[in-house]
Amino acid sequence: MTETKKTWIDVQKRTFTGWANNYLKERILKINDLGTDLEDGVLLINLLEIISSKKILKFNKTPKIRLHKMENNNLAVNFIKTEGLKLVGIGAEDIVDGQLKLILGLIWTLILRYQIQMAETDSPKAALLEWVRNQVRPYGVTVSNFTDSWCDGRVLSALTDSLKPGVLDFNSLSGDSYTDVNRAMDVALEAYEIPKIMDPTDMVSLPDELSVITYVSYFRDYQVNKANRDKAAAEALEHKRRTTSDASQVLAYGPGLEAGFVNKRGDFTIKAMNYYGEPLANGGENFTVNVVGADGQVVPVTLVDNKNGTYDGHYTPSEPQDYTVTIQLDAVNVKNSPFAVKVDGSDPNESNAYGPGLEGAKVGVPAPFTIQGRNKQGDAMTQGGDDFTVKVTGPAGDVPCQVKDNGDGSYSAVYNPTKGGDHQVEVFLRGQPLAQGPVPVRVLNSDESNSFCDGPGFEAAQARRPTQFTIHSVGADGQPSKDGGDPFQVSISGPHQVDVSISDNEDGTYTVAYTPEKPGDYEIIVTLNEKPIKDIPKSIHIKPAADPNNSYAEGPGLEAGECFQPSKFKIHAVDPDGVPRNDGGDGFVVTVEGPAPVDPYMVDNGDGTYDVEFEPKVPGDYTINLTLDGDTVNGFPKVVRVKPAPAAGNSYAKGPGLKEAFDNAVAEFTIYSVDTDGNARTDGGDPFVVTIQGPNGLEVVPKVEDKNDGTYHVEYEPLVEGDYNINVTLRDTPIKDMPVTVKCIEGADGDHSSFGKFTFTVAAKNKKGEPKTYGGDKFEVSITGPAEYIELNAIDNQDGTYTAAYALVGNGRFSTAVKLNGKHIEGSPFKQVLGNPGKKNADVPSFTTTATSNSQ
Repeated sequence: MTETKKTWIDVQKRTFTGWANNYLKERILKINDLGTDLEDGVLLINLLEIISSKKILKFNKTPKIRLHKMENNNLAVNFIKTEGLKLVGIGAEDIVDGQLKLILGLIWTLILRYQIQMAETDSPKAALLEWVRNQVRPYGVTVSNFTDSWCDGRVLSALTDSLKPGVLDFNSLSGDSYTDVNRAMDVALEAYEIPKIMDPTDMVSLPDELSVITYVSYFRDYQVNKANRDKAAAEALEHKRRTTSDASQVLAYGPGLEAGFVNKRGDFTIKAMNYYGEPLANGGENFTVNVVGADGQVVPVTLVDNKNGTYDGHYTPSEPQDYTVTIQLDAVNVKNSPFAVKVDGSDPNESNAYGPGLEGAKVGVPAPFTIQGRNKQGDAMTQGGDDFTVKVTGPAGDVPCQVKDNGDGSYSAVYNPTKGGDHQVEVFLRGQPLAQGPVPVRVLNSDESNSFCDGPGFEAAQARRPTQFTIHSVGADGQPSKDGGDPFQVSISGPHQVDVSISDNEDGTYTVAYTPEKPGDYEIIVTLNEKPIKDIPKSIHIKPAADPNNSYAEGPGLEAGECFQPSKFKIHAVDPDGVPRNDGGDGFVVTVEGPAPVDPYMVDNGDGTYDVEFEPKVPGDYTINLTLDGDTVNGFPKVVRVKPAPAAGNSYAKGPGLKEAFDNAVAEFTIYSVDTDGNARTDGGDPFVVTIQGPNGLEVVPKVEDKNDGTYHVEYEPLVEGDYNINVTLRDTPIKDMPVTVKCIEGADGDHSSFGKFTFTVAAKNKKGEPKTYGGDKFEVSITGPAEYIELNAIDNQDGTYTAAYALVGNGRFSTAVKLNGKHIEGSPFKQVLGNPGKKNADVPSFTTTATSNSQ
């Protein structure tokens, strides 16, 4: 592919674009293509505003259509004309349509006016060329034009060095045109800030006259303006010396530049002074302060501009060491800077902690202690500010600890433990533990003044009898503790040594057990951390133990027994002086040996007596032994004969009273007791129970006579006719062939009471005298007379009729009253004679029996 040949238009386009962009960069704008980027007029208007230092108002900053673009470019063309510049052959439409040659002519017009600052009629080219010749004459180079005279870079290099001799070594040219041109352009940019608006290649290979003139004009501008710049620089320097600070004159002072204390703010002041040592009254200077410790630690610094020539600064050192404070103005140390500042403070290897909170503590009670700060020499600090912290660790985790700075080198610490047990208290200084190390502290749940004892062994005891009492842990707040672990100590002193054991129940109580060997007066001492608890010391009298020779037992269980029946006896404890004991706790042991194993059960009644019960299952001879603390009690062992138990399934009953009965005669039968082996019993005492239920729920109480030969005679007296249910049970179990039903019939003996059974019906009528067809009336029947037995019922038949039904036993005259709704019916009361009134039983009085229906 053939490379397109470069023309003067390309060179001029690049150079003029560079010239324009050198101004547009002020507004962060840029032309990429001079032929098209001026189309909307926005960049051209911005360029005109910058080079003219004037405003072009009311242009469209975001034109979208051609009309708007034409309007913007018309504004630009008109502005150029108002500046007195002559434009030939170019209008707004040429710019919009991108007529490059016309646009280049427009830009050259602007360069002549605003860059070269000469009218075309004044021959700016000749004047500029003459100026260049004068500048480069000492270098022995010839310049005759603004085209090929510049191609080899010698003229440009000479011109560059001429403005500031020595800035470019003319004798060190390489002889390579591009290299020398590019080098000269770079030096001009660096030394004089002349922009490289022209490409070095273009100057070497195709130097466009207008482009070269434009670029070279910057050099003349630099020289022309040098005097002004030097004057301005001198004026600026004097102004600066008068109005700004001079580092060599600035004063810095204050305690923060002399000495300090750890964690205490070090204050200082910077006073701005000018070159002549005069104080300034304004702020805004670029002061910086750095504080660095000997260990390289950088300490943050706060610096406040007071806007009056003074600056207040402060910093807070966190470590005791030597610090270097450097104060600079624009990176130059001020007078006397840097400053050496010695900061004192506590040392973790010398500081220490002490106090009651490190010796012991109680739950719920603040545990205080003191931290004393000391420096590396071991001297006590006299001011606060150190960073002491405390970590308290217990069974429940970390316990908060408050640390108060007393301002005198000491620090008050306090923690409030919530759970008893072993704790560890460790003090840190700036995160480093003190050499003293962690301190173990025992925290008690209990408060000795609130804790107390109770239990039998705290009130009384008996020699040779184990006993115990309970220690109740109570906190300082008066609330029972729920945790154990406290070091209670117990001792019992008296006529004889007493060994004591303490069991921690881990619920706030402690069980104390001991066994006194000798009677007498003793003293109980209970302490917590060597301090007696509530109601201590406690005096206690140890009574003598029960004596096996004086103690005894009595009761039926020691004489005889029966299988499956409890055998009982009672033990009486008596001391060696023959005095019955009135409390329990004695070491009695009962054993029973016989044909089958038996486990006796003993109950301590707490009054010196003991109830013993055992139940043999097999008949035979049993040996009962009773010991007291291993010694046999007087009168033991004893042998007891246990007989077989009666069996309900083997026992039976017979006799006429189990077959028939008469209402005027006593019925009787006999129970025969048979044991579990089928043998007839030959003695009495068996718990047979006889129940008899007569007609209508009538209960008949039988008479049972124990013949003490294995038989039991039973009599009962039925009063009325009917069926009687008879049941015989042994320990709630019916005996053989039970229960039975016996029918009772009327007896023929006239000497006995008469029996009558009667009914009658009452028909109710309404007010009209018509029979009622429904019930609900109050129906009442009353019978008065000497009845030995009476059964009476009042029945509502629910059809308007009411029936009275009754049965009587006895001799005599009777009166029957019948009422409906409280009124006697006609003929009521009725008279009636039963049996022979002359044979009336004198023991039976006359009385009234009433039955009702529908009563409210």
